[in-house]
Amino acid sequence: MTPVLPTGPRLALREIEHEDTAVFLAICGDPEATRHLSFEPRTRDQVQAIVDRSMNLAKDSPRTE
Repeated sequence: MTPVLPTGPRLALREIEHEDTAVFLAICGDPEATRHLSFEPRTRDQVQAIVDRSMNLAKDSPRTE
């Protein structure tokens, strides 16, 4: 895996982890937060599938996503 760890004075990015599921669910599962987005609120299972897929894609070499 090629890690993604860019940082700056006001921003730091890191790889997604299984523990991030609850945070993503809080956003992606909230009808008000998704009201103007291109998808309906997600379930915990849907969010977990997104996290799992993202973690698996991060292992690709070359990395495409």
